[in-house]
Amino acid sequence: MSVVTFNLLPDTARLWIYGGERAFSETEAKTLTDHMNAFMEQWTAHKRELITAWELRYNRFIFIGVDEHRMAASGCSIDSLVRSLREFEKHIASIIIGTNSKIFYRDEHQTIHCVERNEFKALVERDIVNEDTIVFNNTLQTLRGLRQGKWEVPMKASWHSEVFGRALV
Repeated sequence: MSVVTFNLLPDTARLWIYGGERAFSETEAKTLTDHMNAFMEQWTAHKRELITAWELRYNRFIFIGVDEHRMAASGCSIDSLVRSLREFEKHIASIIIGTNSKIFYRDEHQTIHCVERNEFKALVERDIVNEDTIVFNNTLQTLRGLRQGKWEVPMKASWHSEVFGRALV
């Protein structure tokens, strides 16, 4: 299959971002690398090759990209991706989270946290998290947004502000 690096995918490439409930250990990151490389090599849509890329950031976030100009990822191919990530979860006894079921943010010490939405709201209400807190927008759908710096941003520049901004002190 056509596994490439992210810099070879166009801005319009489809993007999925998954976050580990906790950071992966070095051993887990190596296992993930082996697992994802094997999956990406065989990943197809309707038995046709996909042009794909993946990378791990901060030993916590899994970025997966597909150049859909030649072949789009189908529902079945996306399901196979999710199944593959669920298989990996079993090896590490931790959860990998998609889009926005939980919130990822950095505290004042630059530590990345993963919390439930109601816990994040409580942190906002107690002014532990504010409009300048760095949040991770894992809902980006194309590489363009990632390349434009819309992934790791202050809360005031993300959807988080619209959802949780009313709770700001």
